Amino acid sequence: MKDKVVILTYGGTGREIGEIASEQYTVIGFLDDVKHCKEILGKLEEMSNFDEEVKFISGLGSYRSMKLRRRKLEEMELNSFINLISLDAKIYKTATLGQGVVVFPQTIISVNSIIGDHVFIYHNCVISHDVIVKNYSMISNSVCVSGGVKIGENCYIGAGSTILEGVSIGDNCIIAAGATVLNDVEENKIYISNYEIKENKYNL
Repeated sequence: MKDKVVILTYGGTGREIGEIASEQYTVIGFLDDVKHCKEILGKLEEMSNFDEEVKFISGLGSYRSMKLRRRKLEEMELNSFINLISLDAKIYKTATLGQGVVVFPQTIISVNSIIGDHVFIYHNCVISHDVIVKNYSMISNSVCVSGGVKIGENCYIGAGSTILEGVSIGDNCIIAAGATVLNDVEENKIYISNYEIKENKYNL
């Protein structure tokens, strides 16, 4: 019998995660504070109403509300969350994953990389050797993170972007979709190109 899981939120990311999880677990439903449909079992605050055998997978994710996402997750018991690794992902044996990590299909996490708690790595990403991704960060679809890169906490790495070898990205940064990051990025920045870096005014 498959283990039972509940997915947090019924948005696009949550439904994608539910589909991936169904290959390995019995998804009994979703928790969501806003949406209402038959698949939703209650609100996020009702996590404690479930038996201990039921585990949770977070589907909270939006670059416009990273601070809110982090705050909600910090209010929840970390040990309640399991990692969800797609059966179509490749995780090298020497890679280290935190708690509540979600890795989507066709993604590779290479040797000696360290992935923090509640990190999402979406479809078709390459996380090369010796990369560090700190807690609560999200890496969108088709991102290439080269060897030795360090990504801070609460960062959003946009779809199709490339981060070159050895680059460090500070906390609370957004990397624009399709960008190529050539140099280090200070915390609280939006990186559009090497010639256009803005203050991050989103709710991070």
